[in-house]
Amino acid sequence: MAEQIENKLINQSLIKTKVALKSIVNNDAFWNEFINTLEFDKVIGNQVILNVKNVFAKQVLTNDFLKPVSQALNESSKGNFEIIFKVKDEVLPITKIATAPTLLNTHTSVNKNYTFDNFIVSEFNKSAYNAAQSIFKQVYWNPIFISGGVGLGKTHLLYSIGNEFLKLHPEKNVRYITTDEFIREVYNAFSKGGSAIEDIKSKYQSYDLLLMDDIQFLAKKEKMNEIFFNIFNSNVSEGKIIIMTSDKPPVYLERFEERIKSRFVSGLTIKISNPDLTAMTNILEQKIKDVSGGFIFSKDSIQYIVHRNPRDVRQLEGYLHRILFYALNNLPPNAIITPEIIQKYIEKEQEENWIQKGFDIDPNLVIEQISRAYNVNVDLVKSKVRNKQITQVRSICMHALRHKFNMPFEQIGTFFGRHHTTVIEAVEKIEKALKKDENLQSYITNLYKKM
Repeated sequence: MAEQIENKLINQSLIKTKVALKSIVNNDAFWNEFINTLEFDKVIGNQVILNVKNVFAKQVLTNDFLKPVSQALNESSKGNFEIIFKVKDEVLPITKIATAPTLLNTHTSVNKNYTFDNFIVSEFNKSAYNAAQSIFKQVYWNPIFISGGVGLGKTHLLYSIGNEFLKLHPEKNVRYITTDEFIREVYNAFSKGGSAIEDIKSKYQSYDLLLMDDIQFLAKKEKMNEIFFNIFNSNVSEGKIIIMTSDKPPVYLERFEERIKSRFVSGLTIKISNPDLTAMTNILEQKIKDVSGGFIFSKDSIQYIVHRNPRDVRQLEGYLHRILFYALNNLPPNAIITPEIIQKYIEKEQEENWIQKGFDIDPNLVIEQISRAYNVNVDLVKSKVRNKQITQVRSICMHALRHKFNMPFEQIGTFFGRHHTTVIEAVEKIEKALKKDENLQSYITNLYKKM
């Protein structure tokens, strides 16, 4: 009877999970194909087994959507389940679905699919990789602070460290957690009162390896900083390892007390730089091996994809998955994917984006409206003229098309006759200017409201 009640609860929670994920996924075709087709299979211990349509769906969901599915289902069910995706007739190894008896297995939150085996090491991330490897030797740094931009593999590296550490020390307690999750835990403890905060500290002080992702989000949260500082000091003093990631080095973290930033740099600080095209090519080739679903990518198509996603590994992976999804629905099995096929996909995606976003306005009208607001000639804004004022208005037009209408960088570039990397740089320039100039921020906000 208890098992039937639990199964019914999970089934109901899965329905709510699908609804919650629809707004996150923001792509009806993807949601219908991958999310809405999820089926509840069984609960074993703390693990919920969900059936998927095929092997490709399993790979995509496991690599890209394990975390949001887990969060949504656990929030709905008020549980703490680990999600396992499997193809309907697949038989999982008994070790995979065994009931986990200890804190080690029930609370690690380490994604088993990200390991050093599929972590591509190149010049841009070699220092971070070497720093990570040091914890498996007799002499290592503690803490380790890894910084770098979005989509450069910091989370993959943390998961790889956790998995390798558990392989070598299965008796140890390991925890991977995002800073957002840590903040939610602490807020929940505040709301409970009593000894809840001390319980949180005790729990985190029990971890032999703590992997903390996106530590920059602790900024402006003084109480959270104080609690984490206590945990940090206790763990490091006892020789327990802490590895943190951030989008910027400790010295540039804003709204952190100097004593905390000082402790962050007391071990080893490493920065992951932007990858070059060779590194991105190697990474893409590895991703294709992992999730190709039988499709074959020509060398030209690999270069085509890399040149359109030259900076962000996460963006590169997402782009690959969308191409494979297109191929799955439009090509025969084991087809060769060429640049021409990818171009067809791009045209189809752009058309769907326009419909999905309600973007039934000609982007030229947006450019004209902004040009009039700045009293400049719209033809000059669309031209190659590099006058400072014209360049500024052109960049604001690109920013509006990207952030207000969510137009792809490539598509924006077509309206200005520029490469998408130029568009990215222009948009980033306006983003930085908005952060520094309140008057510009106010003007742009009001301008966008009128569109």
